[in-house]
Amino acid sequence: MKMQEQAAETHDSRLRIPDDNISVGGVELEYWLKGAGEPVVFLHGGVLTDWFGPLAAELSMTDGYQLVSYHRPGYGSSTLPSQPITLAGQADCCLALMRHLGIAKAHLVGHSVGACIALQAALQEPEAVASLALLEPPVMTAASDPLPALTVLRATATLWKQGDVAGAMDAFMRGIVDPDYERVLDRVLGTWREDALKGTDAFFQTDQPALQAWRFEKPEAARVRQPAILFLGHNSTRVNPIREPVHRTLLSWLPNAEGHTLEGATHLLPLQKPAQISALLTAFYNARITAQKHWDG
Repeated sequence: MKMQEQAAETHDSRLRIPDDNISVGGVELEYWLKGAGEPVVFLHGGVLTDWFGPLAAELSMTDGYQLVSYHRPGYGSSTLPSQPITLAGQADCCLALMRHLGIAKAHLVGHSVGACIALQAALQEPEAVASLALLEPPVMTAASDPLPALTVLRATATLWKQGDVAGAMDAFMRGIVDPDYERVLDRVLGTWREDALKGTDAFFQTDQPALQAWRFEKPEAARVRQPAILFLGHNSTRVNPIREPVHRTLLSWLPNAEGHTLEGATHLLPLQKPAQISALLTAFYNARITAQKHWDG
């Protein structure tokens, strides 16, 4: 009962009322703001829009930070462009939103495909990215054998193309994210199925083609000079075998990165471990802010 009460409390305190919309290259983006201070921009993963709701609700993240959250193209009330959007186009949306809000530089926090978009944004406008927090980015080019993950993705994409959106969503979540995903989402989010079904269309129509075409390898990683913190769920590799190898490879590729493995977590880690991630992020940001003040002083 206590766990359910805590989950409900987290759900009620999330960023829920959109502040405004912005048009970027024909895409209407719905966004939220909360707090004041160092800007932190969340880039959510695929299928669901509210991956970062519990993390944004953590007091340690809202004290001294301006939190920016938005629905990526095709998700929630944000629209899709008339032409397919690449990961570079997704990064453009994030960077344009920052400019619209008068944010010259921000810490980017990305989960799954959102983490890949954060990396791409760091390549496109490095001066706009203060740091990167990457929660299990599916960088296929960093995996020695991506075939197991690709096999599941192809099977789920086939279901989606056949019109079985619910079946595609369920197969993807069980085969790539966590076989026990429904219990976790029911406990943490409560109402999520309608959002997930709409997000499944965006995921297969937009995210997957863009991700498959994206190339991020050692030369690109060498250009990402910003401090980066990488998170891996300890149980993720049991579900998707690319998780740990990709995590390890990115730590070796990125010039200024540190890694953390979260016990008892899977790819659902932002929903399973928001307090732990918040504490690690706060320490990470504070260390960088202190170092910058020392450097400037």
